[in-house]
Amino acid sequence: MDREIHVVTGAAGRTGLALCAELCSRGLYVRALYHQNEKCIPFLNQYADEVIPADIESPEILAAAFTGASYVYHLAGIVSIASKIDPVITAVNITGTQNVIDACLACRVKRLIYTGTIHTLPFSDNTTILREIERFDPDAVDGAYAVSKAISSNLVLDAVKSRGLNAVIGMPSGIVGGFELKRSNFGQMVVGVAERRMPVYLTGRYNFVDVKDVVKALADLAEKGVSGESYILSGHILTVKELMYAAARAAGVKPPKICLPLGFVKLFAGIAESISLRKKKTLMFTPYALKVLGDNCNFSHEKITALTGYDPCPVEDALKDQVDYYFNVYKKNFPKANRKR
Repeated sequence: MDREIHVVTGAAGRTGLALCAELCSRGLYVRALYHQNEKCIPFLNQYADEVIPADIESPEILAAAFTGASYVYHLAGIVSIASKIDPVITAVNITGTQNVIDACLACRVKRLIYTGTIHTLPFSDNTTILREIERFDPDAVDGAYAVSKAISSNLVLDAVKSRGLNAVIGMPSGIVGGFELKRSNFGQMVVGVAERRMPVYLTGRYNFVDVKDVVKALADLAEKGVSGESYILSGHILTVKELMYAAARAAGVKPPKICLPLGFVKLFAGIAESISLRKKKTLMFTPYALKVLGDNCNFSHEKITALTGYDPCPVEDALKDQVDYYFNVYKKNFPKANRKR
């Protein structure tokens, strides 16, 4: 094949689908891997040259999927707001990443671009500017997702040092925007506001970034990143109120008016998580999720900006894209009758 192959794991996720679209726009050959979600195939077919079912828990399947590839973007994983890590998260986020590393080396992939997270960064106060670190400490972070990603990120770094893997790590903050086929926890909140089913919001704030900015950075890191280095892909800090109001404006509806303080909701978060886990319902307000809204979110993207000119767009634009995507894909009739698309 004349064109280099770019493989995307977790292509059915929001970032994966957006990355396929970005790579396609650059004229690159895209091989999209998805897992047990055939509904995503028509969407992936818009951007990928090959759409292949794959399971990152299977080394044999990954080896076949990576054959002939020059670049592998590893995005597949479980994003969880659960407090404690479980065997499923371990199998997918940690063992799955090890399988990806092994397959990249066996198939002589030119570069692995691993998507980590800013949640793996430790902090001691709420004012310090947070920047990239040389190695991650799972014991210094909270939550199942952060712990599993810290361990996985170290697996990548260790393979660079001891096995000759060429790899870089991109670390996004809270991702928002379009391309979300399966709603995230935050996506549920945005749709709740758009459909006027979310009468309350919480205090707190966080750093959010447009998925389109994230995937542009990942594609740039494939060519420009320094092996063994990590890069923060952050955006802008918004309060929960600002986010909810922006989502309401995008949907053309009135925003929620009732504000609940984090401290009050935290009193019931542990019980709510236990009930949701027992009834196998989607987790919404867990102790870890609420903790994040009060944590340090002063992430610096100076490193990636210096390398690629990275300049994240306003979060409000990303939220408009997210609401528009729901409207166009699911044909949602939001309450405002004169809403135009």
